[in-house]
Amino acid sequence: MTLQDYLAAGAFAAGVLALPAAWAAWSSWRTARRAGGKDRFRDQLQSLRDNQKALTRRMLAASPEHLRQTDLPVLTKPEWARLFPFDLADVQVEWLDEQLDDIAKFRRASSKVLAKVQIAPITRYSSALIEIAGLTRLFDGVIYRLVEVEFTGETKRMVFARATYFADLDTSEVLAFEAQTSRRRSYRRRLRDPFDFRKRVAGLGIDTLTIRRDGERAGFFLHQRDPKNVVNNASMIGLIPAGEFTPSDVSNEAVSRDLDLWRNIMREYAEEMLGVPDAQGQGGRWIDYASESPYWELEMARATGHLQVKVLGLGVDPLPWKTELLTVCVIDAEVFDRVFAPVPARNEEGTIIAGDRKTGLPFDEATVERYCRAYNVSPNTEACLRLAWQHRTALGLG
Repeated sequence: MTLQDYLAAGAFAAGVLALPAAWAAWSSWRTARRAGGKDRFRDQLQSLRDNQKALTRRMLAASPEHLRQTDLPVLTKPEWARLFPFDLADVQVEWLDEQLDDIAKFRRASSKVLAKVQIAPITRYSSALIEIAGLTRLFDGVIYRLVEVEFTGETKRMVFARATYFADLDTSEVLAFEAQTSRRRSYRRRLRDPFDFRKRVAGLGIDTLTIRRDGERAGFFLHQRDPKNVVNNASMIGLIPAGEFTPSDVSNEAVSRDLDLWRNIMREYAEEMLGVPDAQGQGGRWIDYASESPYWELEMARATGHLQVKVLGLGVDPLPWKTELLTVCVIDAEVFDRVFAPVPARNEEGTIIAGDRKTGLPFDEATVERYCRAYNVSPNTEACLRLAWQHRTALGLG
């Protein structure tokens, strides 16, 4: 071998020996970068929660003018305003069996939101919430995905298809995180229309303002949501009950049988006011709505006029584009107390605000306005309160 050959061999050997050190340095850099990304995700998520009201207002102001209504913090279609309130039973719920767009395509589009905080290999918002933010109670259950809405004087119709809760988080709720972390908001611009439900998985939230009616006095109930256990409007004051439109379990029978807005509201009452575990969308048995409590009591009260459920509106939260069916349930005091008293101070999702005597906050102009103006009241809660007060006479409350 020549001297040059010996030198080349030595250089090669030195390079080989240096490989482990180089790999260790690169691995350490990658780990540190990923750890930094996780810290950024947690910080941005906390900022989103701390500044949600202000950020919602900014997103509302930036939304198309024709979708904004005076004094309402949600997006809605102007032609719907004159239709409300109407009875929940007027809504025709339909099921769509045809194959829709590939949800994986929606997720690929939304994954760019998380790429900016550098938490690879995590690309889904739902995964980041569980693995980084520690929301381990989240459950990827079946949801009814809203596909189409038709509200006219003659027709009240909503069309749904099957999807999962995490697909909703990954393609819709992630919009709130993008609004916090990016001024360009390219994913939001790509979707363009908050009422085009075929470009993302849009779960339906059903928000119910519960009003206990006792003669001329009426009281309403609110819910301080715990950010450790909820995603949408975490840390904010919401309505009780409120939740996703879902079946009671993942079986095909339940998916078909529970495609009913009123049954969903009853299950939310059972879960949030009474702590019934089988009402949470992951139950292991069928619910007998005709004979089990509290379902049969609520059904009887509705049939006899001691309970009425009205639709106040359909709105889209301008921050995560969460679609919300805004409803009010007026319950006579005798029925309310028999089914729900004593009202618990807390449930698994937060603290119940029930007033001094646990009979509800006074449903009067001053109290309604106070909560509507509060910095930590969710947009759908404010919208429900304002609409219920506006329509109080039609609801038998004024």
